[in-house]
Amino acid sequence: MNEIGAKNSAINCLAYRSKYIVKSNKKLKKMDAQVELLRQFVNICKSNPAILHEPRFKFYRDYLESLGAKLPPSPSETKSSEPTGHNEETQINEQQAESEDELELDMSGVIKGEEDELLPMGDHNKEITEEDMEKATDQRVLAVKAFNEGNYEKAVLHFTSAIELNPGLAVLHAKRANALLKLNKPNGAIRDCDKAISLNADSAQGYKFRGRAHRLLGNFVEAHRDLAMACKLDYDDEANVWLKEVESNVNS
Repeated sequence: MNEIGAKNSAINCLAYRSKYIVKSNKKLKKMDAQVELLRQFVNICKSNPAILHEPRFKFYRDYLESLGAKLPPSPSETKSSEPTGHNEETQINEQQAESEDELELDMSGVIKGEEDELLPMGDHNKEITEEDMEKATDQRVLAVKAFNEGNYEKAVLHFTSAIELNPGLAVLHAKRANALLKLNKPNGAIRDCDKAISLNADSAQGYKFRGRAHRLLGNFVEAHRDLAMACKLDYDDEANVWLKEVESNVNS
């Protein structure tokens, strides 16, 4: 092989290896995303094992059983195996067991919900002008500035003005909810997140901040559900940290 042929062969070899490396990296990134989805599904199964008995997961049950796994009985089997009546002693024991489970929950960080007046949600029958949209944008900018400066009450006021000027934007409700959380007002945050999700079913921030609000109120199952959905819609490191905070209470 002459010198030119050898160089061309080496170049072709390097090009092939580069394409192989790029394809491998893409496969690894895709696999990481799939592993994250599997981890979330396993967490859901831990909190609600009965889901494994749904017909659509038969393939997964068959796989687990092929590995020698022992699955929990289906809800129908559990009900059929229960006695038709419980004596008083059994009921007392069950109540004591439930009380002990409640005592095992980590209630640190749980607060009492506020009882403030409801914030305006905007008139969705309003005809919005270009001037309204411009003013709403100005109010949003002021709200974000106040939030970044730690003036959360002022941020709430500006977000409220923006909502009244241009109602129907899910992002404004989600961001006001975040400001309310900073003020330890989870009830108001939940109302805003409910509104955001009603306006946009794929509002990741709506689920994220509603999940955080439920966590502050001690509603750990609801918090886990919303935070898992937030991560599914648009993965967020902070939402994932909050999700891990409630997992122990959901799985206990």
